[in-house]
Amino acid sequence: MFFLIPFFILVPIIEKSAWSLPVFFTGVFLTGAFLSHQDSLEDTQIKRVYAACFVTSPPYFSPDFTAFSCRVFESDFKPLEGRKVSVYLRWEDRDIFAGSSVSFFGRGYIQDGRIKLYPYRGFFQTLNDRNPLYPVAWLKNFLIDRYRSSTVDESAFALGMALIFGERGYISRYREEFINAGTSHLLAISGMHVGILILILLFITSFIGRVSYYITVMFLVIYPLFTGLQVPVVRASMLGILYLYSKIRYLRVNPFGLLFFVAFVILLFSPESVYSVSFQLSFIAVAGLLLFRDIFSISSGGKVVNFIAGSFLMSVVALVFTLPVIAYHFGKFSLTTVIATPVLVILLFPYLFLSALNLFTFFSIKPLVLFMDYTGLFFLHINSLFSELPAVYTGYSPSLLAVFAVLCILIGVHLSGIRPFFRLIVSVFAVLVFLSITRVKDFRPFIYVKKGPKKPYLAVIVPYGECFFNSRKLLYLLDKYGCREKIPLRYAGYTGDGENFSYKTVPGGYIVNFRGRSYTIKNGTYIIYPEK
Repeated sequence: MFFLIPFFILVPIIEKSAWSLPVFFTGVFLTGAFLSHQDSLEDTQIKRVYAACFVTSPPYFSPDFTAFSCRVFESDFKPLEGRKVSVYLRWEDRDIFAGSSVSFFGRGYIQDGRIKLYPYRGFFQTLNDRNPLYPVAWLKNFLIDRYRSSTVDESAFALGMALIFGERGYISRYREEFINAGTSHLLAISGMHVGILILILLFITSFIGRVSYYITVMFLVIYPLFTGLQVPVVRASMLGILYLYSKIRYLRVNPFGLLFFVAFVILLFSPESVYSVSFQLSFIAVAGLLLFRDIFSISSGGKVVNFIAGSFLMSVVALVFTLPVIAYHFGKFSLTTVIATPVLVILLFPYLFLSALNLFTFFSIKPLVLFMDYTGLFFLHINSLFSELPAVYTGYSPSLLAVFAVLCILIGVHLSGIRPFFRLIVSVFAVLVFLSITRVKDFRPFIYVKKGPKKPYLAVIVPYGECFFNSRKLLYLLDKYGCREKIPLRYAGYTGDGENFSYKTVPGGYIVNFRGRSYTIKNGTYIIYPEK
């Protein structure tokens, strides 16, 4: 498997070669796939289990639950030992951090190779006495408590948790608005946020000359730990550190070389990241922006006009490169992002500037906190207005081959050597053709069944019509088939008005009545096409 590592050493050297980018993307996928492979266990329920494990990822926090990954080193269920498992607590526990040791009694199940464990409340213990990263967690929790005591309201606090501390579990109530506005990427701390913070830090510390570079590098070393080691933050911070190092040593930098090196490092330490949507989107977006970086420098107007025009073009390029991947994973996209992103980025500058000042002052200056919060509430209000625009398009189900093909075409357009703006126009046309080809054209209704831990996940799909589902895990499927209405099946015996549909719960599954026929649904993964 390690024979793939030279790809990431050689690609930066041959960056001008026509094969560099295809080799990079292929190498990224294959390296992550091979390094993250392990033999899977048979599907089973684990009614009672003791486990002790080492937390390998920063936890995902929300007011109602905590989730994290850990590697088991002791268990009374021996097949778990040495394996990475997902742990879900039904309460918020901020004592857990990457590097913590936890032990618990609980239950769980193994499904499709994934192991999920659910500890019992009162039978869970966390140890941080040997965790070298815990001081960072302690500082973060201290600052969160200070911010919570000074914030205007829960909405402002939720936004601050996402944009300052990288905790998006608190802003779930606004999730649909950001999806419909095409601005979900603004909630995830990424290269843009880190870039703004670098500019702010260099500005604040400019009076001490080149020492400001060293201070900013120290900040970028701690910041990924502080915000949860999310792939976009790690990638952006590493790029920022390497760029500042080149400034300190007066070196010329190759941006593609930096990007490839960062990809290699992330996959070396976290190979499963290759399957992460955020990894795919962040690196593809940055690669696209680098390919088209020569069209962002506009000098035909004033500074404000140039900034807005450059931001608009960056939004278009980022959308062009990421849209095929978005359509593959989510089945829908929003064109509003092209306009909404530049507008909201303007608001992000003062918000992040104020957040940096509040962090350095430990949220002790009340007017400063209030000013930041009101800026954040205005940010949420503007985003809400964009989310109401009718620019969300659903009903796309591209194959992996189609996504790979269109990305190769986009890279080929760049290598063709035609003028920059013509390259952009041809790229937009290629993506439009991709969307036309991959739009769902099969109007047959069907029942989709996916294996669950106890009972199956169920969705009744009528393309571009009324659809029913019993788990949010299947919402992506409803978007892929352009469902006009998404009706959750919260109660047994629910009857849909438009499609003559009803179902009831039976041991181990359901009985579904759909369009005059009855179907017994057992646990498994399969599709049923009702007969006419």
